[in-house]
Amino acid sequence: YGDAPAERAALRESVGVLDLSCRSRLCLIGADRVKFLHGQVTNDVQRLRVGEGCYAALVNAKGRMHSDLNIYRLADELLLDFEPGHTAAVTERLEKYIVTDDVQLLDAAPHYGLLSVQGPLAAEAIAQLGLPWELPVKPLSFTAHQDPTLGQLYLTCHARTSTAVGVPPSGGAASEPAKAGTPNGGGFDLFVPTASLGAVFDKLVAAAKFLGGRACGWHALETARIEAGIPRFGQDMDETNLPPEAGIESRAISYSKGCYIGQEV
Repeated sequence: YGDAPAERAALRESVGVLDLSCRSRLCLIGADRVKFLHGQVTNDVQRLRVGEGCYAALVNAKGRMHSDLNIYRLADELLLDFEPGHTAAVTERLEKYIVTDDVQLLDAAPHYGLLSVQGPLAAEAIAQLGLPWELPVKPLSFTAHQDPTLGQLYLTCHARTSTAVGVPPSGGAASEPAKAGTPNGGGFDLFVPTASLGAVFDKLVAAAKFLGGRACGWHALETARIEAGIPRFGQDMDETNLPPEAGIESRAISYSKGCYIGQEV
């Protein structure tokens, strides 16, 4: 948006609003969706309750990464959020192992956009939307709200500019999320119906400006991510890497969940 250093300062000191609708989004539906995905990724999907999420890696039979994923358990589907440009590869990898399972994969990106609000005043910016929901506090947990004008919205607790991201594997207690008012603290993702994306973005930017923040672009987000030591698939880790080599082991891998593709390696 024309001033990357000022945008990075907003992410560090107040709040920044980002449009991340370029990211890939897939939905898994069908009666076997949880059992199936649990057998495909490195983290424990079966233990998730509705309203919870986890961070995981999708690997091949040799344990090499196809992608990393943010996985959210909705009432009737699983939502996957991952890096731009990998929809076809992830879909092909998952469909390869659908044999008799009742599972269908749907591309959610044309129907839902993704906005992100990051920084120590992120919670205050979200509150200024005036929507009657309780802010999620556990990393990758979410709340939903059906708005008569904006449609069905999903708000997730996701700090993209600090290391307080993901849910610990193996069913452990969640680490404390970063709190508002701390450096790089806090962050939320907001999944918004495409038709309402512009309106919600404008409201969030207005809220951010009121709090001393602004709209932020890709360069500022990349700078903040690198400063926080958060690896990005396709940039810092790729198909040649095992997940532990990328430093995501503590967030993405459960060593007690049982079998999945690549688990032996």
